[in-house]
Amino acid sequence: MTKLNIVHAILALHPTAQFTTNNDQVEEWHSSEITQPTEQEIEVKLAELKYQEEVNVYQEKRKLEYPDWGDQLDQIYHSGIDVWKSDIKVIKDKYPKQTMDATELQKRKDAAISKLQKRDYEKAVARLAQYELSAGVKNEDGTYAIEPLPIYVDGVGRNPLIVQDEMEREEAAKLIDLIPQSVIDSINN
Repeated sequence: MTKLNIVHAILALHPTAQFTTNNDQVEEWHSSEITQPTEQEIEVKLAELKYQEEVNVYQEKRKLEYPDWGDQLDQIYHSGIDVWKSDIKVIKDKYPKQTMDATELQKRKDAAISKLQKRDYEKAVARLAQYELSAGVKNEDGTYAIEPLPIYVDGVGRNPLIVQDEMEREEAAKLIDLIPQSVIDSINN
């Protein structure tokens, strides 16, 4: 079986897409005429490809048992097509054709989405658990273990580090609000 990854999923979604990846994430998207798939679309397609690969295992098992083409043609010539068909049918019956079950496929897609949501939720919670740069971190005695950053920087306006910190915290809070309660409950239980 192939070790399927993000590249396989993206190319299954958009066969002509051009992109670069790093650590199983899209680093750069070079196909401006094609909309880059979302992380969720990629994970769902990856779940589908993995399931399809599992289903197709019967094909590999058949290939290993089929005689090579030369032997098959020789058998047809000497024994006739009906004998050849019956020999091949034994192998086909031993490894019947498999198909993807729609219910199982949907279950796997839902599991992929849930896994992605769990990861995003945990990352967002971890981000919000970090101290606010504008507030610093106080010791029990009221002194600062980590001094707060100044809110304004001379000649620049608001401190860009604080602005970035606030934006990241806001994005994390919004993401948490989008996560279904059932996913949050599955993490907390």
